[in-house]
Amino acid sequence: MVSAMNTKSKLIILMIILGSAASCKKFLEPQSQQYFVPKDASAINSMLLGNGYPRNQLDCGEITAGLQVLDDDIALTTGTAAFVSDANFYNALFHTFTWQAEMHTQMRDNGGYGKYKNLWDLTYKLILGTNAALDYVDIVEGTKLEKNKIKAQAYALRGFYFFHLVNLFGEPYNHNPQAPGVPLKLSSKIENEEIPRNTVKEVYDQVVKDLKEAESYYLQLPESSQFAPDFRTSLPMVQLLLSRVYLYMENWKEAASYAQQVIRDNRFSLLDLNTLQLAPVGGRRLYHPFTSFKSPEVIWLYGLNGQDITPWVFTNTYLTAAFKTERYFLAAPELVNSFETGDLRKEWYISRDQDNDNVFLAYGKGVPYLTNSNLLLAEVFSRAFRLSEAYLNLAEAGAKSAEVGVNVATDALNALRIKRFKPENYVPVSGVTGDALVQMVREERRMELCYEAHRWFDLRRYGMPGITHTWRVGLNAANPLNTYTLKEKDPAYTLPIPEEVMNRNRALEQNKLAPKRDN
Repeated sequence: MVSAMNTKSKLIILMIILGSAASCKKFLEPQSQQYFVPKDASAINSMLLGNGYPRNQLDCGEITAGLQVLDDDIALTTGTAAFVSDANFYNALFHTFTWQAEMHTQMRDNGGYGKYKNLWDLTYKLILGTNAALDYVDIVEGTKLEKNKIKAQAYALRGFYFFHLVNLFGEPYNHNPQAPGVPLKLSSKIENEEIPRNTVKEVYDQVVKDLKEAESYYLQLPESSQFAPDFRTSLPMVQLLLSRVYLYMENWKEAASYAQQVIRDNRFSLLDLNTLQLAPVGGRRLYHPFTSFKSPEVIWLYGLNGQDITPWVFTNTYLTAAFKTERYFLAAPELVNSFETGDLRKEWYISRDQDNDNVFLAYGKGVPYLTNSNLLLAEVFSRAFRLSEAYLNLAEAGAKSAEVGVNVATDALNALRIKRFKPENYVPVSGVTGDALVQMVREERRMELCYEAHRWFDLRRYGMPGITHTWRVGLNAANPLNTYTLKEKDPAYTLPIPEEVMNRNRALEQNKLAPKRDN
């Protein structure tokens, strides 16, 4: 009797906890105004979908919102078109684009509706959903198969979220693994929020542990349950993420091993860009949905174009007569010019202005809302785990490690590049070794994964190089430009923890803040 009462109490607490995560849509509505008690694994599974996944819905999918404004693949818009007509948002965007310490506060107070995304809180709310699933799945009715599938998903998601958080708010692992990371909240219990930060290494260790648990549970499932194009996590998603995590840790052998497992998975294949119809129809450029399961490369999808990308690159999100001129940013010329002759990624991966095919926009790999619009379909997933990353991870591991080997690196690069170039322009990589090979892999990674929320994290683990952004002085697009520099190993490569988070948790230590960044 006591056990039954404890179980019921836990389940009541579960629904109270999930009800508190109000920013994410609740998948299950309570049957009364107080609580709803899930009775079986199916209910927990539904709860995990609604409260644990970064799905394409408001406030649940946008954990990468704004990251593209920080890196070097983006540049200020050119010409004399309208720039930013809202003085408050102009000021808020300036603080983010120039890496100011007050970026979160400025965006919160001046960004306007829907612009400010507290990535710390958004991600921890999703972690809460995964913790709840893990805490309570074993006390509800259900088969071992059902419960193992829930555990596999929950561990995979939690590992991904902590990995994401520690790369936002902790120093790079290969720079200072003992630096403060993020708090490891591994339970859904309601308790004192004043939890100190774990070290970067401790967070990475937990990420690997969670992903290994996820892998173990997936391997206990029938092969048919290990992957499906249904937007849930999967065994190959976990394996690709493990390859990425080990790459960041510079554990080249394991990074290569997991990349090879993904590459050998015959459910996925590299898309030959030569097979896509390039010639515009009716004078309009065609696009391919690279972040959808229509692509044979896609392993997992998350995020939302309408929240992750559009609010940060356009002055509004509505289709108006002047819409195509109302943008903040373009693709960085350095990125655009890095593609070789015959590299079809330049044609397909970066969106173009529909009225001027020579203007490269600051996003790509999606499909426009309308044929005469620059706006991507808002409800489409914005981020993807793609097979091509596995080839790049393998290539980097081979370039950096004699144990993996140069031949492995060049073979991986060639397998990818032959699917990206026109046949008459393709030249196999051969005879490149050492630092030159490492640099080639990095350049390939930048081009292949552009606008997929990789570049900022890659810059961090490449030693945090100095980069510059140019910003217009004042609202008039004809005004002069100032240049702002993110210096090598700048403190701003580690984002400040949002003010409201620090105020709630006095046990947190704020990151070192960069001084005011003047031109």
